Amino acid sequence: MFNYRLAMACSVIILVTGCQTWRPFDAGQYPPTAALPETSTPGEVELYYWDGISGTTTSDLKGLATFPDNPDEVVKISSLSSPVNRGDNYGSLVRGYIIPPATGTYTFWVSGDDQTEFWLSSSSQPDQKDLVAAVYGSTSFQDYAKYSSQKSANIDLIAGSRHYFEIIHKEGGGGDHFSVAWAGPGFSQSIISGDALASYAQPSSAGSSESPQETYRKGYAAGYLDSSEGLKYAPIFPMPDSDGDGLYDNWEVANGLDPTDPTDATSDPDNDLLAAADEFLLGTSENNPDTDGDGIPDGDEYALNMDPLDPSDAGKDFDGDGVTNLQEYLAGTDINVPDTPASDQQVLTTGFVGQYFSGMNFDTFILAKSEAEIQFSVGSGSFIPEQPVNRFSARWFGTFTAPHQSGTNNYTFTIRTDDGARLYADGTPIISAWKDQGPTTYTSTMSLDASQTVDLMMEYYENGGGAVAELSIRDDSANTNLSPMEIVQSPDLSASTMVDSDSDGIPDTWELRNGLDPWTDDASGINNSQNVTNLSAYQSGLSPWTLQPVETPSSTTIDQVGSGSTTSSTTGTVTLSWTAPLTRTDGSSISLSEIQSYEVLYGTAADNLSELKVVDGSQTSTEISGLSSGTWYFSVRVVDINGLKSEGSAVQSYTVP
Repeated sequence: MFNYRLAMACSVIILVTGCQTWRPFDAGQYPPTAALPETSTPGEVELYYWDGISGTTTSDLKGLATFPDNPDEVVKISSLSSPVNRGDNYGSLVRGYIIPPATGTYTFWVSGDDQTEFWLSSSSQPDQKDLVAAVYGSTSFQDYAKYSSQKSANIDLIAGSRHYFEIIHKEGGGGDHFSVAWAGPGFSQSIISGDALASYAQPSSAGSSESPQETYRKGYAAGYLDSSEGLKYAPIFPMPDSDGDGLYDNWEVANGLDPTDPTDATSDPDNDLLAAADEFLLGTSENNPDTDGDGIPDGDEYALNMDPLDPSDAGKDFDGDGVTNLQEYLAGTDINVPDTPASDQQVLTTGFVGQYFSGMNFDTFILAKSEAEIQFSVGSGSFIPEQPVNRFSARWFGTFTAPHQSGTNNYTFTIRTDDGARLYADGTPIISAWKDQGPTTYTSTMSLDASQTVDLMMEYYENGGGAVAELSIRDDSANTNLSPMEIVQSPDLSASTMVDSDSDGIPDTWELRNGLDPWTDDASGINNSQNVTNLSAYQSGLSPWTLQPVETPSSTTIDQVGSGSTTSSTTGTVTLSWTAPLTRTDGSSISLSEIQSYEVLYGTAADNLSELKVVDGSQTSTEISGLSSGTWYFSVRVVDINGLKSEGSAVQSYTVP
């Protein structure tokens, strides 16, 4: 079984103008360097040097007024491997084009001493580049396995296409070098040589009646689209456009439009406020309102001057106010105006948030998810499939609210554990049993005022043998056991707010999703081998554990009456909506034509989703009716044309009156 990265979201969009037009690309917006040639030369690239710069990070180089236009020295190299031991205290920049020899999937690696970055564009244009691999410390010469960040994700490239790239390198003292290797169809890891390189030249759009953006899109459609969708390629130019609406016939077929209907060029089937003609020029999908899966619909990204093909810009901070673009979008604030307040209202859901780790001391974070309660007794197994069966750990967060209405009541908190566990109330340990042991019960009693809240955190480790972690809460005055679903709440992992309970500069929901403690200042903590702090990782949009870009919240949305959403829910009926996945867990892409169906799992208990509804793969929403009063839980998974199923999305709940 494999799973997909599900970008399940529902957004409220107010239609103002009815149709938007993609801004024409300005090929002259990037000023050339003083020595930049007018034509590109195959087989070589230029290496620029800046001397007399202290420090070991690329930011020391990028901060120069002379970067990138006025280097101290320029040399030509015929492969992406620099001369070694040139000296100390200098910076390097290589710019050029990589030309893949065959169509297929490629992987890139970078090595360097000291910090080195490798940027690659999805086209020949510099403004579409992304950081795909980096060395944050230093490596030995051509060592590509020291840090996980040195290796890129799988990247699909087309034979003969030009992809702009940059290598940015900073040397402090000692040894110095950098190199970039790749592997692709028919060859294993090797340094990128001159037969796949060409020097960078001044951009030019002379001699074309179309904008470079239009020319690029049509060429892309004729190549990659036909191949990826399994469509018959028509080897003529201009490409066939039967209805004369400006949309390539094969593109219309792949995106569910009619190549004989000229009116559908102005239609908007996925309701992202971009007409089909705009999506064709932009390169976005007409079947997917959020092509890059970053949580912001394509039309909103366009309106906000963002790139709907770049998932990383959601984690950036355009106005420098310390709030990411995605957080501001979700909060409804202006991403281009600093100091606009993001949402300061926590979005809560019932139950706990659980974080799951391998290692007995929270050594390697695996995932976080909502839990209705803490009731685990799994014999010799683990709490989630991704954990090893021995030597693992977990912790759960939730806020308990005393349910009595007046006076003071006593509440007894009971844990049953095998092996070690600790229970904290407002940061103070009230039960500590951190040792190897068989199933053992511990209790602690607290006297609480009416409606008093207490932040609970339970920690657990398993060494070997049986695994048990259970928490129950008893109202001593009423002599009753309480249901956590009625008296415990935790932040909703699918919502991004700026609530920062511990004032460490990292929002609670981000910390919970990424294996950190939202109630303890851990901004300066380090959970990776490259000495990047938790705060720096958050500010860079990276996992504090792997330093890979973090995914945006993925969850099924359940829209209730009065929410202002474009979907609705009435008594006994729930409408769910989601966005089609773009990739599998291994990084390979999945096209819409490969999705056979979606399975909606639901039930009256979060851990027992016994009901099933199958939805056709062409749909991204469904309505479930006939639900009885009470709380219902929902999850969505994908089934591809080969019958393989994804893991379910995070469980969401809705209470039917």
